[in-house]
Amino acid sequence: MTPPEERCHCGRLLHYSDAGIRAYVEDMIARLGPTVPVKNAAGRSFLVPRHFIALHGLKEAELATLGFPELP
Repeated sequence: MTPPEERCHCGRLLHYSDAGIRAYVEDMIARLGPTVPVKNAAGRSFLVPRHFIALHGLKEAELATLGFPELP
């Protein structure tokens, strides 16, 4: 059975326009894991997928509204 295509947190299939950037992010994921903890100005921390950051960037003001798991 073929594994399902990996999807971005936005719901789309991974949508890199540059194969080199995708390879760089996938290497980073292989070394460091698929998510990174990010803390907002209010002191709340969330686990954010590295692919999402690479594909969309990240605005601190929107972090709590994007549906990422919150860390205790």
